[in-house]
Amino acid sequence: MSASAVIDSLEFARTGQRSSGILPVSSFPRLEDVVADKSGEIAYEVTGSRDGRNRPLLKLHVHGELALQCQRCLGTLEYPLDLTSSILVVPEGTTPEDADDPHGPDYIEAERELDLVQLIEDEILLCVPFAPRHEGKCTNDDRSRSEEDAKSSPFASLAALKKSRKT
Repeated sequence: MSASAVIDSLEFARTGQRSSGILPVSSFPRLEDVVADKSGEIAYEVTGSRDGRNRPLLKLHVHGELALQCQRCLGTLEYPLDLTSSILVVPEGTTPEDADDPHGPDYIEAERELDLVQLIEDEILLCVPFAPRHEGKCTNDDRSRSEEDAKSSPFASLAALKKSRKT
């Protein structure tokens, strides 16, 4: 798929169409501020369907891996991306009756020219953590020191000086 695939969202959902492909991370301009490295690829699949109330729905599945920056050690953090979302397509200017329900579906207004890349990018931005960090100990900590240095306090020498003055 080209980086500018456009669909008629309502028709796509009503007729149960399907679109899938692989996009480079660099094709998502708003991710530039989030990722540490723009290399890699994101696979996606968008399927049109209907929900239990016969309303048009877009089902989106996105997976891949993003290189984020760990906010603890500032090293690269490989973030596995595997998201699935269902998006209700509503006519322009309307709101679904269950819009205030926190368990209700997300929704977008129907567009004759919905850019799939922007839709995928929106969903990725919503699932990426605000301050990503390695689980447990950082693996790429440039500030790491030997265990001895890590245990000693920077004020240990001051404490020793203070003790020697008291005696």
